[in-house]
This record gives sequence, structure tokens and C-alpha cells, in this order.
Amino acid sequence: MSLSRHNVASGIYHLPMPKPTPEPRLWKNIAAMLEEMDDRSLRGLVHDLYKLAPENRGFLAAWIGDADASVELLDGYKSKITAQFVSRGGPRLNGGCDLAMCRRLIKEYRRVTTATEMLGGEGGFDIRGTIDLGLHYIEVGTNYVNEIGWDEERPYTSMGAVAAETSKLCQDKGGQKWAGVFLPRVRAVTKAARSVGYGFGDDLVDMAAVFEETAAAFEARRAKRAW
Repeated sequence: MSLSRHNVASGIYHLPMPKPTPEPRLWKNIAAMLEEMDDRSLRGLVHDLYKLAPENRGFLAAWIGDADASVELLDGYKSKITAQFVSRGGPRLNGGCDLAMCRRLIKEYRRVTTATEMLGGEGGFDIRGTIDLGLHYIEVGTNYVNEIGWDEERPYTSMGAVAAETSKLCQDKGGQKWAGVFLPRVRAVTKAARSVGYGFGDDLVDMAAVFEETAAAFEARRAKRAW
């Protein structure tokens, strides 16, 4: 099937969405077609993709080094996570919170920003944005359970795992300088979760300890270098 520029842009095709993990053979076919396109056609294709979705626009703008685009890209992912807990201005009362989706979004953001020419390229991906996104998931989830409750272990295990992953990013060489930046948010969400059960409160206490220690150590090293 041949997809013309008009057809791609208008979105009239309703094909099954591709699998989350790219298929090497599919990309091989796409790459072969791209090799046959002239510059004008290639620019047209990229323009169609740019118009097709906000995520595409954010990705392309971040790719060329637009600092504002990194914020737009990250905010798009935050909105998708928030939508798992909040609908039409209020919390979802009848379930529907796709926790696995939230974790996939965090991993996807890390993957799509894995390019040295994008967003500063620290550590090969936007480590600050990934920490920010992980904290956002924990914050929105904590607000949700505090507002309406959630009497099963699943959400707390999911958010606790993200807290552990976020702590590791904070300790990473590229993430240490952001520990102090995010520390106020970490303290706030830890305080908000202090009465939550299932060991979740303890998970956040552990995360807060990592951020506190990392921030203090980073500031001590910076002060020493300043002398």
C-alpha cells in the first residue's frame, strides 16, 4: 500500500498501531524507501509527521536543540500519566488507572531522548526529564490514593519501583547535580505519603534519603572546587 503525503497528513488510514518494540524488518523496509526519496519528498514526509501529532513536533524540535521543545515534550508525557488518574478534572472513580502504561511512558521518554544531540545528551538521554517524569508519576499517584484510597498492593508496588529507579538516576554521574533541584518535591511527596500503607511510605523515605545524601555530597564537592 502506498501512503501519499495527503493520506498520511489527513489520517484517513486506520491501521493497527505498531508494537511498542520496533521491528527490525519493518525499519529495514522503511529505510530502503527513504533511500529512494529525494530531498523534497523527505522534507515533505517529515513535515507530515510534524503535523500529525504533538509528540512528533516536540521530538523534532528537541532534536534540533530547541530548549523550549524539551519542556513541551516532557509536558506531553506528564499529561498522559496524569490522564491515567484524572478524568474531566476529577479522579477516576471506577478504576481505569493503567499503571503499566505510566511506567512504559517513563521508559519511552528515556528512549526517545536517547541521542547525544538532543536535550544536552547527558548520559545519552535526558536524565533530568526522566527524573522529573518519575517524580510526577509518584506525585500524581500519591495525590490519587490520598484522595480516594486504593486498597490493594499493586499501585504501591509500581510507584515504589519507580521511586527506586528514580533514586538510581539521582545517583548517576549525570543525575547528581539535579538532586538538590528536585529535593523540595521529593520531601513534599514523602511527607504526603507518610500515612500510606503497603510499605510505600517507607519506599519514599528511602528515596528522600538518597536525594538528601546525593545533594549534600554534590554541594560539598562543588564548594571544595570553588576554593
